[in-house]
Amino acid sequence: MAEINYTTAELLAKQAPNKFSPSWVQENVLNPAINAGPLGIYNTAADLVNLPTLHLHTGEAKPYSSEWFAQGLSSGVGAALPFALMSAATGSAFRAADRGLAGTALGATLNPYLTSERVATVAGASLYGFLQKPDADHTRLGNAIGMGAGLAVFGAGNSMVKELPLLQKAVAYPLIGFAGGAVMAETSQLASNLKFAKSDVVLQSAVQGMTMNAVMGLGADYMNNKIQQQKQAFEAKAAASQVDAARQIIEAKLGKDATLNGKGPVNFDEIAKLTKDFNSKENFAELARLQEEHSQFVNANKVKYPSPEEFGKLTPEEIVQRGFHHPDASNLEILEAFKGDKKPRPLPDAKVVATEVTKMLKDMPFAKPTGDLILGEWNMEFLTADKAKYFKDTYQQIVPRHHLLFVEEVNAEGLKQIAKDTGYNYAISAENSRGQAVGFLINPRLKVLNTTSIDAVANVHNIPDLRPAFKVDVQDTATGNELSGVVVHLKSMRGGPEQTAPVRTLQAEILARELGPNFKGVIAGDWNTFLDKTHELDPLKQAGFQIHNPGDTSTTQAMGGRLDGFLHKGLPSSLADQTVNPFFKNPLITRGLSDHSLLTTSLKTGS
Repeated sequence: MAEINYTTAELLAKQAPNKFSPSWVQENVLNPAINAGPLGIYNTAADLVNLPTLHLHTGEAKPYSSEWFAQGLSSGVGAALPFALMSAATGSAFRAADRGLAGTALGATLNPYLTSERVATVAGASLYGFLQKPDADHTRLGNAIGMGAGLAVFGAGNSMVKELPLLQKAVAYPLIGFAGGAVMAETSQLASNLKFAKSDVVLQSAVQGMTMNAVMGLGADYMNNKIQQQKQAFEAKAAASQVDAARQIIEAKLGKDATLNGKGPVNFDEIAKLTKDFNSKENFAELARLQEEHSQFVNANKVKYPSPEEFGKLTPEEIVQRGFHHPDASNLEILEAFKGDKKPRPLPDAKVVATEVTKMLKDMPFAKPTGDLILGEWNMEFLTADKAKYFKDTYQQIVPRHHLLFVEEVNAEGLKQIAKDTGYNYAISAENSRGQAVGFLINPRLKVLNTTSIDAVANVHNIPDLRPAFKVDVQDTATGNELSGVVVHLKSMRGGPEQTAPVRTLQAEILARELGPNFKGVIAGDWNTFLDKTHELDPLKQAGFQIHNPGDTSTTQAMGGRLDGFLHKGLPSSLADQTVNPFFKNPLITRGLSDHSLLTTSLKTGS
């Protein structure tokens, strides 16, 4: 396809522009940068679809001249743009592939590569090199290999200097880029025709690499620093609010005019800060210890479900050996869990459970290919693959009655098994050490557009085994409408409701910040706070989220209280009143199925 060269009025002059004049700068600095940057992207696409390519005029540069070096440096600056964009696009595609392969053996094998930023950068560079039209002395494959090799050098070198101060990085990045640029040129030539590149070609590629890696490296550092500053500002604001609350408590008890042993006024702010700092550190350390202790207990007392056909053949002692409680067993002492308030769950007959659940849900219709969207929420209490198989008939009654089921305390194998048995799709977060994740079971009517794990929700005050929040964006194929769903499982009350409240409050603040002001959809899950009277979700409410049926006091957990529910924001229509199915209250089901109620609501679609 023809190549079109554009020049400015100055470039039409017969005499070459004076060195460092405005026209010289345009020919040797601005135009090369634009050619390698925005026009480089356009020309790559244009060549693929047989459109004219566009190039701004550049000055004639002899090797090793000032023009030659200037053009190399400026084109490196411009080239940072397409490489950064290709890296971002490839990373997004890899993450989408990782989510699509979640729960499979292939997905487990590829996960370290599909989630690696460095691998995405190298792959993006290789793809860009392959798509570009090669010159007469190169091939597409050679360019792909060369650009991938050069970016691999960038990544390895930048990783080695990532802890250096900014000034030292400003020196290290160009040096790494120089090496990477040289590797890029030499590797591309060798891979194209088994020849070595000319020295001037290698040197100019190295010069381009200097500025390219400097721009990309320092740009990435700038963005990371901005994100870190926002995080620190957010945490400082949260800490200040806690100090203010402590000051108000102290003032209420001592009075605003209190003195210290009659020697002067009390500095309430300082005392509040010291009190808060001491109590918080002590409290969070204790919560972390209790959490770790609980994780060890859970992992040491995992149950093993039989097949439904085996149930009638098991003796009480054999049921206990599988980790369940049976009142007639003579070997209950082997259950470490049978102590204090840690009562092991019973093992109900799976066939009876399915029958009882069917009765309880008889008035609830199955999800339809058109009409209102049915949303559900359920803490499935340590769902595993063997539990999924044991209660298969029960899950086949529950899941297909919902288009989107928000679930907690699940693992990938268990959710995958239910999805397979019901014909649903699934999406799931990472698990903690107890095998607890959060996720979704998704009716085929809904097309999954994207998933996002909000990991910051699981990283609060160094408390182990918190769960992330997990977002799925879906499109209703019946209407074309899009909806976002977020599933949560906040910090439990282990350690005390008041002691653990600050953790949940901070998790709510993080969630409000991460979802941003434009979120439209539903958050649902096990909040571990009493939704009919909580203040821990105030950050979400201040961000515009509303608790669905805020005055509802229905019990959603076996120990009592409304811990589960929906929050919503920006929906096109209101949610219907939720129904609560406390299966655990049925003596034929017990908490052997789950210790949480199933919640169901619907969203009108207008179809």
